[in-house]
Amino acid sequence: MDIELRLLRSFIAMHEAGSISRAADRLACTQAAMSMRLKMLETEIGAPLFLRTPHGLDPTSRGAELYAKALGVLDAYDEMLSTTRSRPAAERIRIGLPDDYALGWLGQVLSQVNLDRAEVDITCDLSAHLMASGQRQDLDLALVTLESRPAQTRAMAEVPLQWVGAQPTCIVRLAAYPEGCVFRRAMIAALEAAGRPWQVAFQSRSHAGIFAAVRAGVAVTSVAAGTAPADLEDTQGVPALPRVPVYLVTTTDLRPAARRLQGALAARMAAWEMA
Repeated sequence: MDIELRLLRSFIAMHEAGSISRAADRLACTQAAMSMRLKMLETEIGAPLFLRTPHGLDPTSRGAELYAKALGVLDAYDEMLSTTRSRPAAERIRIGLPDDYALGWLGQVLSQVNLDRAEVDITCDLSAHLMASGQRQDLDLALVTLESRPAQTRAMAEVPLQWVGAQPTCIVRLAAYPEGCVFRRAMIAALEAAGRPWQVAFQSRSHAGIFAAVRAGVAVTSVAAGTAPADLEDTQGVPALPRVPVYLVTTTDLRPAARRLQGALAARMAAWEMA
């Protein structure tokens, strides 16, 4: 049995007014319409809800029971509507970036954008994996470093790299992300161009794994300018590293908060390129 909320509201008005005509005035409808609603409700319930007396409507035991329950139903419904209308659905933003970019850059950008009504889902992973997620439209925005420019690029900056970690011995021991990482290739290319022997001594997909080796003093690595942990010093006696591209990629149609975040990231990238 499905009872329309309109019928329940009409029934409550009749119960409280004690009269069909007064209930009709309260709800701004005709007396005939109110009588029809009562008949429909009694048909649904399968029992009379009022006794008609010379003084008006006198609720039956079934009517009194329905009145108490109907009040709770309508109160819950009205509260639900009020809560929903006063709290618009949050805009969800799905952003992906390597974890070193998140640690070094993202906090500054988030503090500059009004995201009060947004839920931001941050995914940290290797750039190649992030692009695969973007192609599946599992992300809205991605900040990645790749060998070639993605088709969905909205902004690009070339960011300088710097060495960090212990001073190398005769063989430069590297802590690096897996094969395919642009930073890894840049380190190896610079060392080979300078004739320096090297070894990838530690490999990890995570920022934590890379910097565990670097902090232990057994390896060096490279970071984008502005992302180096404060407790690590620049490595001396190693060849200069090239700049690397950072691409801001949009993988879906953006809603307002996501567009604001995209704009703030693009502005920040312009500053990174000048670093």
